[in-house]
Amino acid sequence: MSKQFILLTAAKNEEQYIGEAIKSVVSQSAHPLAWFIMDDGSTDRTAAIVQEYAGKYPFIRLHSAGERQGRNFGSQYKAISAAVEMAKSLDFEFMAVQDADIAPERNDYYESLIRMFTENPKLGIAGGYIYERSEGKWLCRSSNAADSVAGGIQMFRRKCFEEIGGYTPLFLGGSDWLAQLDAKMKGWQISALPEFPVRHYRPTSTANGWRRGCLQLGYLDASFGTHPLFEVFKCLRRIKVKPFFIGAVVRFWGYLWWKCTKPGPLIPADKVVFLRQEQMAKISNRFKRSAGSPG
Repeated sequence: MSKQFILLTAAKNEEQYIGEAIKSVVSQSAHPLAWFIMDDGSTDRTAAIVQEYAGKYPFIRLHSAGERQGRNFGSQYKAISAAVEMAKSLDFEFMAVQDADIAPERNDYYESLIRMFTENPKLGIAGGYIYERSEGKWLCRSSNAADSVAGGIQMFRRKCFEEIGGYTPLFLGGSDWLAQLDAKMKGWQISALPEFPVRHYRPTSTANGWRRGCLQLGYLDASFGTHPLFEVFKCLRRIKVKPFFIGAVVRFWGYLWWKCTKPGPLIPADKVVFLRQEQMAKISNRFKRSAGSPG
């Protein structure tokens, strides 16, 4: 099979940022075989901007994904899944998701990722580290981790994506998280790489206000069955990140509210068990490293 890749993007009212995303792709040393941009009911100039670039770059394909009210993660991944269906007949080995407000810094980003996949046949998902702007500076996002690729910049080996059944649309979000969980359970490796910085122009979970965003992150963690101890550590790690202490408190409140008012996790029990085992192993490893550090 060829070493070509396809690119998938769902866009909803992204006229402010989608130009940056498109520029980052057309300047790449390796262009996608096809880039499916799904306009998800935009009411601004998003579609017009994409169409302008599509006239210059034939691999850009603009499609309508229907219309949704507000920003809905489940609808976003339904749009991505629709793009996957359109691409099935194409000859490609890799597929990548790039959000409409995200842009890789390096011009060899996709070429380098494909090289990594080629060198490691067990690699199922890969991507760069997310950077977000704060007070005029691009800073590494605190939630970046070597074994977890942000959903807005995930690149899959096609075989891996098909083995896990693709994305499962979830109203609260987390389709990207579930895809990684499924991939790990099937023995695929996941690698996020700090040497491949990716700019995220809209700060995480701020599209509908930071309070609602923090609450939704707490709901999401609880809906996946995150271990309470791991959630405590997760929130503590984010105290130094804007909106600082109050954001961590709001997130933990969202987690507790879900735990107290909902019947349980939204994902199957075997996946909750796998996730919690992984989370507790991370906590254990962190304590071991701390204990081994020179005093």
